[in-house]
Amino acid sequence: MAKKYGGRVHFLCVYIKEAHPTDGSQSPANLDDKVLFTQPTTDDERAEVAAACMLRFNFSFPMVLDNMTDEAESKYFAMPERLYVLDSAGVVTWKCGIGPHLFDPDGFEAAIEAQLVGVT
Repeated sequence: MAKKYGGRVHFLCVYIKEAHPTDGSQSPANLDDKVLFTQPTTDDERAEVAAACMLRFNFSFPMVLDNMTDEAESKYFAMPERLYVLDSAGVVTWKCGIGPHLFDPDGFEAAIEAQLVGVT
């Protein structure tokens, strides 16, 4: 979708705290995929894990870091992951359920399309 709509929509990933750190609630899938990181305790550590994520998934759009007090995660209830659409004023116009189980990529794309109606 980022490639399809990137010329008309700004995509941004906000990297929040680790959902399944090795020093916390580790996921069997993370073990299988060798996604093994401790919970970052500094901005630099969080940036290192975020960079590994960007490389692994070949992101085609920017990623920013939540601060170490997890302000964005707290305000957007994004743990472990969530999709949002905001309008040009920064108002949330759509959000999916908490991922990965309640991810709604079809709804996300429909919300993007709805946002683009009337935009030239």
